[in-house]
Amino acid sequence: MHMHMHRFTRRISFVIASLAFIALAATSAAHADSAKPTVAWVDVSVSTLWSSPDAPRPLDQPALTNPVHMTRWLDAMSTEQKQWLSSHNATQTQVLYGHKVYVLKRQGDWVKIAVPGQSTPKNPLGYPGWVPKVQITRAPTYAEARRTHAFAVVDAAPTVWLYNGRDLSDKFLRISFNTRLPVLTRTGKAIRVATPDDGPKWLAADSVSVYKSFAAIPAPSAADLIKTGKLFMGLPYLWGGRSGFAYDCSGFTATIYQSHGILIPRDASAQAAWDQGQRIHGDKLKPGTLMFYADDHGTGHVYHVGMYIGDGRMMEAFNSATPVRTTKARFGEDYWGARRVLPEAASSH
Repeated sequence: MHMHMHRFTRRISFVIASLAFIALAATSAAHADSAKPTVAWVDVSVSTLWSSPDAPRPLDQPALTNPVHMTRWLDAMSTEQKQWLSSHNATQTQVLYGHKVYVLKRQGDWVKIAVPGQSTPKNPLGYPGWVPKVQITRAPTYAEARRTHAFAVVDAAPTVWLYNGRDLSDKFLRISFNTRLPVLTRTGKAIRVATPDDGPKWLAADSVSVYKSFAAIPAPSAADLIKTGKLFMGLPYLWGGRSGFAYDCSGFTATIYQSHGILIPRDASAQAAWDQGQRIHGDKLKPGTLMFYADDHGTGHVYHVGMYIGDGRMMEAFNSATPVRTTKARFGEDYWGARRVLPEAASSH
């Protein structure tokens, strides 16, 4: 996609708006951890943030190791066991391989972290939660590569393989959509990337896009957002899920937008309250618009979000019993309204 000047200007405005949201969150984070945090990097394909070190059950062990075994974990859980995660608010969010995190506290084999890029009123540094300390690393060499190199972002499939060699035959690690790793070199059909603690690895060039910076990602059209969302149809629902292995409702919408260079808040309630998007009442929606649902006949706490795709339909990660899907757009009594994040011109492309 071409990046015209007006799209560049719009990209900068989105970045500024996201930073403004984080600054606003700082004023409401009265209980945020006050100690100056240290920087670390995620060293597993997907790290799940838990509400406390005591939250995981024995059956959650595949998600607590390094490496993690996401597919094994998801496949082993029954619908009721997945629903337990939400009914007990056990999981908070997820963060991907190679992503920066801030370490807030340490407790035995666990650390409390905050995830920048997942804005929330809960903490000005990013979304907070607990992870096993084995899943993060300090990685100063990798940190320098992140600072000085362009990055490759996985955007062609829900998950792809990271390989040991440039012939792309020796699989090393299955990583998620929206994983971003610093580019070291490119050779034909393969891209050599830095990793936090495992040395240089290789990605198939046709599985990623390469950008010099987050701001350089081309502004999307509604069709671009919808095309991305369709990649995830049929994936499992997971409370707190934010990876190409499984999503929750707001993890799904936030990932779609972030993969196109637009940062929106992590949770549905914060996405609905986000003042950078235009509030839409009624059912006159443009494709790409976020649709919200709330308790108390649509007037209370916002509990769900989906994305309108046109022709009276929406896409959503609905609940633990339902794979990610497209379905008829709902405008019933729980409908709170909608929020248009894309500018009017982009939503009609």
